Amino acid sequence: MMVGNKAAGGRPGRLATVAPGWWVVLGALAITTTLWGIGRAGMADGALWPWRGVSMLAAAWAITLLSIILLATARSRMIEPMFGGLDRAVRLHRRLGPLAVGLILVHVVFYIPPTVIQGGSVGDLLVPFWSPTALTFDTIVLYLLLAGTALAYMRHLPYEGWLSLHGLMGPVFLAAAAHSSAEGSTLLAFEPLRFWMWFLVLAGFLAWAYRVLFYRWVAPRYRYRVEAVLPRAGDTVDLVLRPRDRRMIYEPGTFVFINRPGAGSRRELHPFSISSSPAERNLRLSVRMLGDFTRGLAAARPGEPVEVFGPFGSFTPHRYATYRRLVCIGAGIGITPFLGMLRFEMTNDDFRRIWLWYVVRDADNAPYDAEIRDGVLKADSYIDYDLWITPDRGRLTAAQVMAAVAPLDDYAVMLCGRPEFVGDMVRQFLAAGLPRERLIWEDFRFN
Repeated sequence: MMVGNKAAGGRPGRLATVAPGWWVVLGALAITTTLWGIGRAGMADGALWPWRGVSMLAAAWAITLLSIILLATARSRMIEPMFGGLDRAVRLHRRLGPLAVGLILVHVVFYIPPTVIQGGSVGDLLVPFWSPTALTFDTIVLYLLLAGTALAYMRHLPYEGWLSLHGLMGPVFLAAAAHSSAEGSTLLAFEPLRFWMWFLVLAGFLAWAYRVLFYRWVAPRYRYRVEAVLPRAGDTVDLVLRPRDRRMIYEPGTFVFINRPGAGSRRELHPFSISSSPAERNLRLSVRMLGDFTRGLAAARPGEPVEVFGPFGSFTPHRYATYRRLVCIGAGIGITPFLGMLRFEMTNDDFRRIWLWYVVRDADNAPYDAEIRDGVLKADSYIDYDLWITPDRGRLTAAQVMAAVAPLDDYAVMLCGRPEFVGDMVRQFLAAGLPRERLIWEDFRFN
């Protein structure tokens, strides 16, 4: 059953079709390729093609991508806009990682034929300590990259393990990049290319050092204290934080990292979506208790200090203000960012047409149903709300959503939930003809 409130009008808008991070990638690769091509022009090297040229260019591209990966995940408020938000930067990182390692494999594979032609040993290229002339450092780095990439993309790798692995892989990436930058014949012969590649390596190193070594001490943070811990149904708690001095300014739908310095918390910070409104003094985080850190939050005591880092992310309607009609779908704890958006709608006059689906396994796992119904009635925008209980009504599909919104076709769709749910819905909307630029999603996967 849908719940609605008073009507409001709106007009359509447009979204950017390409994420900013991809422009960064394409621009950096274009610079690398152009400088490498200029550097090779006029160099007398008959053995360059077809093997060595591909191998050398693949290595230069790999260095470029590895540096961008480290830059994208630096958790810097200054760097984040380059990638359209930290959530998008992490998604970009997940795509670039295998591509960068694949280019390193291409570099190695295309280096084998000229080595054999010149009478060298393949064992020297692929087996550490094969002989006194073996490229032991290169092969060790290669196998570390392959093993690290395989582990990083394991579906069930814990969040803390994923972060620790990336902290260790940073020096491996940088060692490989620095080693390649110091030995390539084109790099040594062409100063602009050498400067550019070392600039990339330095930028990657500084981003890694900021994120792994110094973040807790130098990153901007806000001092809060626990105001209350409110149990909810479905293994969910609301962590309500009150600022100890200045409060954080944020957009609805963004997320933060938190640290509990007084509770002996682990070294890594943990991300949580904000479910309060920017107009409220207190900061509310709605947390599903899935691991040791989240279960420990249920035992937090009033007055306990909490450090808040952020805000981060681009999953906010403010970034898409030109779209006056929004379809919002939150599955399970994926409803969290929409709670903040709804609470903000209760205090502003930004009239929009909104459809909101809250997808849950059963009524006991819908702890925010009553809050949403109350907010829908108070919001200025025209909001239709539907609690979708999957066992009773089956899986929600894009076709059902689009039929409910028809005949309008100028809306954007915001999706948040588990990766499997979000990925399936994105594929359905695309197959149904919704333009990709009108799909905005956050898949609650930070690893």
